[in-house]
Amino acid sequence: MATKTHSTPRLVNRFLLWFCKDELVESIEGDLFEQYQFDRSSKSKIQADLAYFIHVLNFIRPFALKTTKTSSRNIMTRHYFSFAFRNILKHKPHSAMNILSLAIGIACFIFIFTYVKDEMSYDKFHTDYQRIYRIPIDFINDNGERLPDATTPPALAPALKNEFAEIEEVVRIFPMWGGSYMMGPDPDNLFQEEEILRVDPSFLKLFDFTLLKGIPDSALNQPTNIILTERMAKKYFGDTPAMGKSVIVNSGTEREFTVTGIVNDVPYNSHFTFDFLMPITFSNIDENWGWYNYYTYVKLQKNATIEQLEPKLQPMFESHIEIDEGELPNIIYSQALEDIHLYSQLKWELGQNGDINNIYFFSALGIFVLIVSLINYLNLSIAMAFNRSKEVGVRKVFGAYKSFIGKQLLVESFLLLFTSLVLGILFSEVLLTAFEPLMGKKLSVFQPENMQFLALMSIVTVSIGLLAGLYPAFHMSSFSTSRIVKVMLGTAGSSGSVEGIRKGLLVFQFSISVIMIVGTITVYQQLEFFRKYDLGFNKEQLMIVPANSQSDLQGFKENISQLASVQSVGLSDGVLGGLNWTFTAGYPESVLINYTVVDPEYIETMEFEFLAGRNFSREVSSDSTGYNIIVNEKALEDLGKDLSIVGDQFPLDEEEDSLIMGRIIGVVKDFHFTSFKNEIKPYAFFYRNNGFANASIKLSSSNVNETIQQVEKAWSEVNPGAPFDYYFLDDSFQKLHSREENLSTILFDLTILAIFVAFIGMFSITNIVIKDKIKEIAIRKVLGAHINGLILLITKNFMVLVIMANVIAIPISYFIMKNWLDGFVYRMDLSLWIFVGSAFLTFVIAWMAIGYQSYEAARRRLVDSLVYE
Repeated sequence: MATKTHSTPRLVNRFLLWFCKDELVESIEGDLFEQYQFDRSSKSKIQADLAYFIHVLNFIRPFALKTTKTSSRNIMTRHYFSFAFRNILKHKPHSAMNILSLAIGIACFIFIFTYVKDEMSYDKFHTDYQRIYRIPIDFINDNGERLPDATTPPALAPALKNEFAEIEEVVRIFPMWGGSYMMGPDPDNLFQEEEILRVDPSFLKLFDFTLLKGIPDSALNQPTNIILTERMAKKYFGDTPAMGKSVIVNSGTEREFTVTGIVNDVPYNSHFTFDFLMPITFSNIDENWGWYNYYTYVKLQKNATIEQLEPKLQPMFESHIEIDEGELPNIIYSQALEDIHLYSQLKWELGQNGDINNIYFFSALGIFVLIVSLINYLNLSIAMAFNRSKEVGVRKVFGAYKSFIGKQLLVESFLLLFTSLVLGILFSEVLLTAFEPLMGKKLSVFQPENMQFLALMSIVTVSIGLLAGLYPAFHMSSFSTSRIVKVMLGTAGSSGSVEGIRKGLLVFQFSISVIMIVGTITVYQQLEFFRKYDLGFNKEQLMIVPANSQSDLQGFKENISQLASVQSVGLSDGVLGGLNWTFTAGYPESVLINYTVVDPEYIETMEFEFLAGRNFSREVSSDSTGYNIIVNEKALEDLGKDLSIVGDQFPLDEEEDSLIMGRIIGVVKDFHFTSFKNEIKPYAFFYRNNGFANASIKLSSSNVNETIQQVEKAWSEVNPGAPFDYYFLDDSFQKLHSREENLSTILFDLTILAIFVAFIGMFSITNIVIKDKIKEIAIRKVLGAHINGLILLITKNFMVLVIMANVIAIPISYFIMKNWLDGFVYRMDLSLWIFVGSAFLTFVIAWMAIGYQSYEAARRRLVDSLVYE
């Protein structure tokens, strides 16, 4: 079987022909062609093309460059590059450090801004995203407290469409709310599916989810129509066309739906996802203003603006709802679609959103790391340039023009920058691949949408780098003849301005490093605070088994309760840290309270701590009816009650001029069920005998895998054919802070890189300074100086710079991290030891960069110093 031959990149070949000698082109092309075929057999095309381009760049060397008859200007240009190559190779250690530090800075910058750019792209794949808005609501308690919520009543959508000419389309979305359906191509082949959205027929007119098969206007106009994503169509029907096929949906009753559309898989940068779209079929909802379970989106007319619509929303809303005297109405407003992912943290978001503060944080981090590396580059460039004073002096004595010397130094700067840029781009791709699990998405520098950014980034970086190289280039080339003689005699000394710039840059560089170290330690300690903070219940060894309406949870509970490795089992319709419901309670002032329906064993399984009262009892029939509830401390406080109310009836609500009485039978300690960024909310538990959707299983066995197998077997016995699913509650709670966890990991790794860059800078500058002081050290040794005194002489100036960096950075880092911590209601205190530890760490880093070199210079033999000079 013949092996397929791949064509090499045409543009790269043209570039090779342009610079390479004609007599070498054929052999080089042949070798590169063979290598390219080998790469294509094991790599993707873009990776092979990139490797081919790098191989070609390796041949930009004097022996391979064309030697045609050229003008004197071209000859000089070749000489510039030739001398630049020689000088870089002559000073390999310093050149390598300069290139490496700048490459790391560029890589971190590109990595961060590729991530930031992607985060800011959410929902922008919709053609008219700038005209699409979501209408959320803020519930208002009687005390005036605003409780932001993403959901709205179903009657809002038709009212908006009918009353406002500014609106072109409106759509409602009704999700599964933690539930699931058994679905499949036939009754004997069913899967448990959760990613289902019920939507209005206008869904595909408002949003630009690409319909591969079907007609947008009619795909959802019948109650039994269903749209599948491409992935689900393949899962259900394989390679057989899915259009017109039947899908069985079992939601308590078995129904048959017809596939009327296939839509592209939902892009990852959408703030909500789905696998199936079904029409909303609930009756009498267009006049229902009290069922807050729908998401409402509007699309404005092309000539309309949100500024025209916004002032009209609240009056329209109040005209349709009943407001009692003295009652504060809820408030509706608009959110731009493009702002939801980063700016919205409402209750009941359709997905886990990002945080604009993290974007600011990462953007500043990327800029900081790039600045550190550019400062390092500038510092090393200045130091290396002024170490070439004798070379510049000799050139000028022999007639070299100022412009020649300046151009020579700029060409060297350009080559260093170009090499660093190429390495930085490649390294950023490595970082994106390495951090893919933390980011939860696959990103690449070489994605087509990133090319413009990459080109702009390259231009900006090279421009900044060249500007940084202008000072040593033109300052050195402007030396006077007298200055040259002093340089050649060794009596010129160091330029005060240059020393000042060098020290100032080192201070700035280490200041940024201190800020990043403080930030890393603070984020880590805040996460440790989360892990150790008392949640108010025990989430360890707690296994959650979700079910659907067809599952026999009671039978399943009876089965697994017999297992020796199961300590207790409780049933509920929601999960702490996940789905729960809300109701309004309190008279005469009402408050919004979260609640979950549970059985008595649930309270025991979660190990809530009772402050007063008792648990639900199966022996007390009234516990499972009416409004007998167990509440947390926050709910008791918001209701205006104290522990003395436990066991007594009190007015819970008012309905049609009559009071609804309730009874608090128990009060538990406050517990967390949302992120630590939010205050503890009021919570209540109701006891009912059915309607459960989750089993919470407290495991007592250390052999978790064996227990899971036993639980799965018990599930299969009670629910044959139904898929078994489970997760652990501590993992679920960890997801509430997953972004902070990921931030901590990424921040730690990038801080290590930034510290490494600072270390390189300090190490290289120390090396250059010590070389300048070789003669001085030798003379002091002849005059009897001790090694310890010589080490102190070399290191004290650098340590003063580190102290100055800490003095500058610590107040700044305190301000930054205090603002970050203010985003959490429950947070650690900024300890003095964080700043002391950061300062100590910078001293250790500085000493590692300086100490060894100082010791080696101080113990150098006199004869070695003379030979060096």
